[in-house]
Amino acid sequence: MRRPFARFLVVGVAAAVALAACGGGSSKGASNTTGGGGTKSNLPSCPVHALDTAKGPVSITMWHSMTRANEDTLKKLTNQFNASQTKVHVNLVNQTSYTDTLTKFTAGLSNHQLPDVVQGEEIALQELIDTQAILPVQSCVDAEKYDTSDFVARAIKYFTVNNVLYAMPFNVSNPVLYYDKTAFTAAGLDPNKPPTTLDELKRDSQIIVSKNVRKYGIALHTDGWFIEQWLAKAGVPFVNNGNGRVKRATAVTFGGAEGLNLFTWLSDMVKSGLAVSTGSGPSSIDHYLDVGNQVAAMTIDTSAALGTISLVLGQGQFAKVQLAVGPMPGPQGNGGVLIGGGALYISKSSSPEKQAAAWEFLKFLDTAQSQSTWSAGTGYVPIRKSATTLAPLSTLWQQKPYYRVAYDQLLGGAVNDATAGPVIGPYGAKGVGVRGAVIDALDAMLTQKVPPPTALQDAVTNSNKALTSYNQRIGG
Repeated sequence: MRRPFARFLVVGVAAAVALAACGGGSSKGASNTTGGGGTKSNLPSCPVHALDTAKGPVSITMWHSMTRANEDTLKKLTNQFNASQTKVHVNLVNQTSYTDTLTKFTAGLSNHQLPDVVQGEEIALQELIDTQAILPVQSCVDAEKYDTSDFVARAIKYFTVNNVLYAMPFNVSNPVLYYDKTAFTAAGLDPNKPPTTLDELKRDSQIIVSKNVRKYGIALHTDGWFIEQWLAKAGVPFVNNGNGRVKRATAVTFGGAEGLNLFTWLSDMVKSGLAVSTGSGPSSIDHYLDVGNQVAAMTIDTSAALGTISLVLGQGQFAKVQLAVGPMPGPQGNGGVLIGGGALYISKSSSPEKQAAAWEFLKFLDTAQSQSTWSAGTGYVPIRKSATTLAPLSTLWQQKPYYRVAYDQLLGGAVNDATAGPVIGPYGAKGVGVRGAVIDALDAMLTQKVPPPTALQDAVTNSNKALTSYNQRIGG
């Protein structure tokens, strides 16, 4: 999802840019100067019937960011779509990464070199809305009375701002606990009952370390994403104004008791030797290597890595590891994990025929059968409930039940503003934006012994500065 896993795969086998918002034209429903998005009352129209009068097949281009097995599966589905009908032909263009895709899309606003469909990372939602270059998917849903009742509700909710669905959910993931069953067994813990709360995670880590089964209970990549996820599990919004979904976010809201508890828990885990911080490098895989090398018993990361990780842990030099997957442990509350992954956006500048063609392709990718094929081939969560009853996904889940954990975790969470996820313009990454501010604060706390209250306040202050700067830049 966010971090590449190629280096980890090589090791096993062999042994997010701040976007300056700029307009793509003033279109109804695209402007976000007064709230989190447009409203249903002022949406642009979607020409769902434009293909009826098109002469010859309509060729469209989709920019995506999938690699390895994910790209192979996307190509397979695209070839199926192209062969299934004669009105539309889809050309895939790989832009390598979400950051590269978003950067090129932004550049295309001025030179008018835009795709008909673009895959955007989940955290790019506000930035893409602010480009004013997106035809909201809601327009097509309304025009065709498209039924979304079979979709996982949380997947629809994430990409909906102010009651407008801006993108079609596609490659959805969420964070899970990866752990080594052999370590749990050696420590006298039930290998089929991983920790589900932070208190249980600390307890199990204490047992594992005290019995010298592993040096650490858990290896943790320093990532602001975890703070966002844990707050969502507690049912606490990350930013104000309905998590940025009713009005544009102007301030973060994680500076209270729950945020301090999380910062303090992380600090205490590392100070006590129960956890090891493997750093905040965006491409780091040291947390996985620590599990593979039996330094730590557990780690946390995206379920989107499951396909790759399952090919490595338990194989070759890591053959002693018995990989298992559990829900992400976190604080208790009326919440759940956030959506990760990405979604598909239709370009507003495309011709009516190309917009209609794009809509047909998006619907195909989100059919139950396509989602079954996609999820089984990649490890992403199926976004249609009926997809879980179809092969090849149903067969995979019977053979490898841990592939289902992320799906069940998503269904089990509450549907509210906290779990819908924050909509932030300057989301950023390490060193950039709101998430960068959180990562910098965590780094200072875990490596420079900055006290948790001070680190938390620094994260809040610098996050709010990033929000203010972004909002002023785009006039929000």
